[in-house]
Amino acid sequence: MSIGEDRQDERVEPLRVGREVRGDTVVVNAAGQVDSHTADDLGEQLAGAYREEVGGPVVVDLTGVDFLASIGLSLLVEYHLLGVRRGRPLRVVAPARNPLRALRATMLDQTLELYRSLPEALA
Repeated sequence: MSIGEDRQDERVEPLRVGREVRGDTVVVNAAGQVDSHTADDLGEQLAGAYREEVGGPVVVDLTGVDFLASIGLSLLVEYHLLGVRRGRPLRVVAPARNPLRALRATMLDQTLELYRSLPEALA
């Protein structure tokens, strides 16, 4: 196999992502890996969350995410800024796992609203 060839024998856990309305809050749940192959799915759910006319915050729950690439971090910043403009904050649930390490390493933990659990983010 050459260096530029795709490696079809490697299996990447797909991203499972969904959205639900809880009162005046929209929750986007994600599980799996957020990378260049799956980030569009997360982006679509976040965009849909901000189209919901409930008026409250958008919560993205990364509890089930085991890998968060830079493109996923960029999405979080993009939707954080959109939330600021619309007066609907983006709240990020990132317990002490890989996503939290990535957020801390990039110092985004100082910019984004981070929560350790979904109930905490919904309060």
